[in-house]
Amino acid sequence: MKSVFFLLILCVNFHVIYSQSTVFQVWNELGVSGKLKNDFSYGVDLTARIGGDGLNTIFPQLSLKYKVNKYVRVSIDYRLIGKKELNGNFLTTNRINGNLQLSYGIKRHSFGFRTRYQYSFNALVGPYESEFDQAIRFKPSYAFDINNSFLTPNFSCEFFYNPLSGENGKQFTRIRYYVGVEMELDGPHGFELGYYYDQKIQVANPINRSILNLSYSYAIGQVKKKEPAKRTGVRFL
Repeated sequence: MKSVFFLLILCVNFHVIYSQSTVFQVWNELGVSGKLKNDFSYGVDLTARIGGDGLNTIFPQLSLKYKVNKYVRVSIDYRLIGKKELNGNFLTTNRINGNLQLSYGIKRHSFGFRTRYQYSFNALVGPYESEFDQAIRFKPSYAFDINNSFLTPNFSCEFFYNPLSGENGKQFTRIRYYVGVEMELDGPHGFELGYYYDQKIQVANPINRSILNLSYSYAIGQVKKKEPAKRTGVRFL
């Protein structure tokens, strides 16, 4: 548990040091996943991000994942993003993610590290935005399986790097902290409740986000869990 407290202290310190203007949002995620032949699996996900002015961003995502071994997984995602502009109109862009996921478990402790390269085409007009333009992302994570409990707390901290040249290029521009709890439900259902603090760094006049996240996933073909199937949703690929 020492590692849990260390991560919480680290996140709180960053939050205090870099506290700026913050807006509140709710992120809702619905996902369906299933097995393909051998070690391949797929996922379909729909995410809606809602702010004080209503729906801000919506995107469906299609993912394909390959299990290399018990420690390594690779995956590719396609995402069609709709983003509301100041005039109320929605503009669309396309994004491809390439992911490498490493995981390791010790008794009830689970450690993970994901590296993601994202590439956007038909990019939105405007200044660089790490969610809608090219970026390299690094995400360490930790989960603890509480004995005799259906709740599994988990923590992560994701770093966004801008690989492009120009203003704000060749540097980290965003850090996204997360603390949540996954509920081990019977059958193919999965539910998670969590909180993000999404912080921009090394940019002028940043507006950060305080986010309540609700996630539901359904695993096709899974009738009864022999043991908890952690992180089956698309967003964990």
